[in-house]
Amino acid sequence: MSSSSNRFSPLRVVRELRTEFPRVVLVLAAGDLVASFGFSLFFPFLTIYLVQTLGASAAEAGLVIAAYSLCSIVSGIVGGWLADRIGRRPVLIGSISATTLLVLSMALAVEVWQVALIMLLLGCIDPAFLPAARAAVADTVEEERRPRAFGLLGVANALGWIAGPVIGAGLSTLGYPLLFAISGVLIGGYVVIAFFWLPETRPASVATRGSRDEKLDAAGATATPDRGSSPDADDPAMQAGRRRVFVALMPLLVLLYALTFLWVTTLPIYAAGTLELAIPVWGLLFGLNGLLIVLFQLRIATACERRSKPRVLALAMSLYAAGLAIPFFLSSATAVVGLAATIAIVTVGEMLTMPIVPSLVSDLSPLQRRGLYQGMAMATTGLGSALGPPIAGRVLDTTDGSVLWLGVAVLLALTAIGFLVLSRWTDRLTPAPGIARPLPRPVVGV
Repeated sequence: MSSSSNRFSPLRVVRELRTEFPRVVLVLAAGDLVASFGFSLFFPFLTIYLVQTLGASAAEAGLVIAAYSLCSIVSGIVGGWLADRIGRRPVLIGSISATTLLVLSMALAVEVWQVALIMLLLGCIDPAFLPAARAAVADTVEEERRPRAFGLLGVANALGWIAGPVIGAGLSTLGYPLLFAISGVLIGGYVVIAFFWLPETRPASVATRGSRDEKLDAAGATATPDRGSSPDADDPAMQAGRRRVFVALMPLLVLLYALTFLWVTTLPIYAAGTLELAIPVWGLLFGLNGLLIVLFQLRIATACERRSKPRVLALAMSLYAAGLAIPFFLSSATAVVGLAATIAIVTVGEMLTMPIVPSLVSDLSPLQRRGLYQGMAMATTGLGSALGPPIAGRVLDTTDGSVLWLGVAVLLALTAIGFLVLSRWTDRLTPAPGIARPLPRPVVGV
């Protein structure tokens, strides 16, 4: 085998990942892989299923998604709060277990209101796991390396989304009940992985510094314990500065998620309706998102390390604006090429956003409130995604739809300006101390 091929061999990549990341990050990545594959089988087609099979309007389909999102506002905060008090592991396992049962129950739903009810319950349960998982990463990875760690979770998630939409499009021709049943079984695989291999990482679960060091080592953090003081021990002015930045960050994140979520929920309706794109073709195009993330996410996350996180988010919003402006100019004849360009551009924006948002929130959060702060950031995801799809669906119902994408592009550009203003505040803050350990050499084989 040549040296070049050996460089990218799967075994070498696995060995370097084990050296690069704590065990808890690898376990979370494995869980994300199987669960994202389960979700990707049905989620890209959920709004199409509601409109074309169950007879909902585009606005009603958006409201169904909003039911999930509205509940996630509370469940994300509650999940983060519980993760700080009873531990990351029980919150994650409990949330994913209930999610599995709810997705399985969608196979029995035959009315729009039934799907809406399940999505509402799903919103009360599913988002609770995410702040727990993000807090576990912050517990075991130092601040400078967190973008890469969160990037790995993004890669694992994207791997599931590469083949999922294509397979889901095929399974949908056999009936959506079968599609939901298979999805539920796959999501349940995360429960098995977490139950057997995920350790607890919550700092408050140990009474002394020495026992906390053991806990971190058990979680796979191979380095020395915290060498800096907790953010709570910082100068009060610095604590207040972090809180101000966090509060200012919240409305920007609401806009971010309200606008960027539309390419997943509303663009499929526009593509299948106005642009007359076949559903299997949309599934293939959607798979481009996961492929690009797998190929480039870790490299992009590494390039973002030690850079101003709000400025990175401003660049991401600019890319989203450029990508989502493209559908305004498309017709049925140019739909495939144009939508491929849209997905490629917004995926680059996603690869910048995905690791940076939780990393920035981790930087701003006190040690004992990591889960709560991540949960509050999750609430902006829920609020944004609750507002975006219904409003966008209403625009699709009342216009030809093309004006929607021009308006979205303008709002994204304004959001980019907001992040640039926020960067002036963060430049005055020193980074919150994290787990100090030597920075390993980046994995070149991924």
